[in-house]
Amino acid sequence: MDNNQKNFVLYILGVVGLLILLGGIFGLYDWKYGVVIAVVIWIIGGAYRTYFGVPSNR
Repeated sequence: MDNNQKNFVLYILGVVGLLILLGGIFGLYDWKYGVVIAVVIWIIGGAYRTYFGVPSNR
């Protein structure tokens, strides 16, 4: 995979985690589930970054 494709997948995972977190905060479902699922998605994104060796954007 190209570096741009890897970055795209990471951005998508971050946005999905954020949307799930916001859905929990705004009452789409219980906020605890939103927090837990968002954190799990962000951990998966971090593992993806480490596994494929994507450098941090900082």
